[in-house]
Amino acid sequence: MTPHRKVHALVDAIAAGDLRAFEELYRLTSPKLYGLLLRLLRRPELAAEAMRQAYRRVRVEAHTLRANEDPVCWMVAIARACALDMAWRRPVGDAFEPFDAAQRGRDPLASPHRSPALTRLLTCLGRLPEERRRMMLLAFYDGWSCEALSVYFDAPVAAIRSWMGRSVSQLGDYLARRP
Repeated sequence: MTPHRKVHALVDAIAAGDLRAFEELYRLTSPKLYGLLLRLLRRPELAAEAMRQAYRRVRVEAHTLRANEDPVCWMVAIARACALDMAWRRPVGDAFEPFDAAQRGRDPLASPHRSPALTRLLTCLGRLPEERRRMMLLAFYDGWSCEALSVYFDAPVAAIRSWMGRSVSQLGDYLARRP
């Protein structure tokens, strides 16, 4: 059974009242959802609270998942909505910067002194077509999602995932060769 089918079966079981299925669903999906929520909210205590809300909603709304719907996307949408609701409810004085400037490390790409491994990786990145190289850097260096890349490059998300997969494969081939 594929992971998506397993998750779908678990959500169906939750809709029927199976608490063991809920525990299994939590075990399988909580790391991904927590990572998403932490990225959105930037504070562990807020991410944990949003996660509790998201799983409560998953349990209550399990019966609304359609047979042809991707259960992980459905859960991510619920978690994202909980995070956004939480962010909107926060008092104005409780605003936070997305990145703490005091914790910034040195930028390895901006440094004139690069490790041999980084130099080799940058050389391999230079072998990719410019658009794919830019895509890879935006995704892996700046943390852009496939959805954001889809908007930026004006291409469907499936195409972005395909291009990213091929680019990662090409980089792996380049790096596997002896210098």
